[in-house]
Amino acid sequence: MKTALIGCGRIGFMLESDPLRYSPCTHYGGMIAAGIAVTHACDINQKRLDAFSRVAGIPKERCYTSSDELLQRVQPDLAIIATWTESHDLIAAEAARRGARVIVLEKPIAPSLRKARAILDTCKASRTALIINHERRYDSRYRALKRSIGTGKIGVVRSVHASILTGGYRGVSSLDEGGGPLLHDGTHLVDILRYLFGDFSSVQGEFTRDARSAGYEDGAAAWCRMEGGINVFLEAGGGMRYFVFELEISGTEGKLVIGNGYERLFVRKRSRLYSGFHDLAERRFATGRRNNCFTELYREVKSLMYRRGTAITSSGIDGYRALEAVHAIYLSSSRGAARVSIPVPPDDIDLNEIFLLDQRCPGR
Repeated sequence: MKTALIGCGRIGFMLESDPLRYSPCTHYGGMIAAGIAVTHACDINQKRLDAFSRVAGIPKERCYTSSDELLQRVQPDLAIIATWTESHDLIAAEAARRGARVIVLEKPIAPSLRKARAILDTCKASRTALIINHERRYDSRYRALKRSIGTGKIGVVRSVHASILTGGYRGVSSLDEGGGPLLHDGTHLVDILRYLFGDFSSVQGEFTRDARSAGYEDGAAAWCRMEGGINVFLEAGGGMRYFVFELEISGTEGKLVIGNGYERLFVRKRSRLYSGFHDLAERRFATGRRNNCFTELYREVKSLMYRRGTAITSSGIDGYRALEAVHAIYLSSSRGAARVSIPVPPDDIDLNEIFLLDQRCPGR
C-alpha cells in the first residue's frame, strides 16, 4: 500500500515529541500505532521534511516539496493531508483524481462551503472515502458520554454550555483562512455537539475583535438550537491566557461535565439546604478503559482500505456541517445577531463582506 503524509508539521508529525501529550498525538503516530507504514512524504519546508525523513526512515527520493509532484508520480492509495486550510481543496481533489482510496483530511474541511462541497463531490465521483480529523469522535471518553446521554443517566438533556477558550486571532485575515478561533479551534466544539446531539437547526451569534475594526474575530458567542430542541450556549476564543475545551450538559435529572483531562457526573438528590427542593450531588462517572483517538482513527482507515462497508465515524459531510454551523454564526453576527436557519445556502456566506476583509489591518 502506497501512503503519503502531506504536511509534516505539528499535527502531521512534530507534536509527537511533546512529552506531556497522550501519544500517539499526530497522524504519523496514529499510522504507526495502527500498523500502517508511511511510504512517502511531502512538506514545503525542506528542513522539516528532512527531519521527518530521518525519524520515519523514508528515503529522500520518496520525499517531495511539491504535493502535485508527489500525487502525480506516486498516486498513493492513502493520502493524509495535514496542510494549511487554504490548500485542502486542491490537494484533496488531486489525490482523489489520482486514485486515492482513502483520504484523511485535517480540520476544518475547507475555508468555504463551496470548496468543501467541491471536495465532497470529487471524492464521491472517485469513490474515495474521506475522513475529517475531528478526533474526539474516536475518543473513548466522548463515546462513553454519548452512551450515558442515550441511556438517560441525567434524564432528558435540556441545555448545553459549550466552551473552547483560547487566545485571540493571530493571522492576517486572508479570505482563504475561512475564519478565526471559532473556525480553527471551534470546529472541534461544533463537531462534537453534532456527534452528541444531532444537527443544528438555527443559530444566533456575535463575534468580537480586540482593537481592530476589520478582519477575523478574536472571540465569538452564540445561542444555538439543535434539531431535537436542545439549547446550546457556545463560546470560542476570547483572548484567554489558557486553553479550555468543555461541555456542561444539563438534563432533567442531573448534569455531565467533560473537558480536556476530566469528566464529572452530578445527579439529583434531596436538598439538605432547602425543604422541598433537590440539589445536585457528584457521583463517579466511569468512562471505561481509555483508548487513543489517533490510533482508533487509523484503525478505521485500515478497515476502509481492506473491507467494504466500513462506516466512517467522522465523514466529509460531518466536516461540511461543522463548517456550515460556524459560518452561520458569522452570518448571524453580520446581520445584528439575527437568527439564521441551517442549512445555509453557500452563496449567503460572503466572508469579505462579513469581516470587512478589504479594510483589514495587518495581523498582530
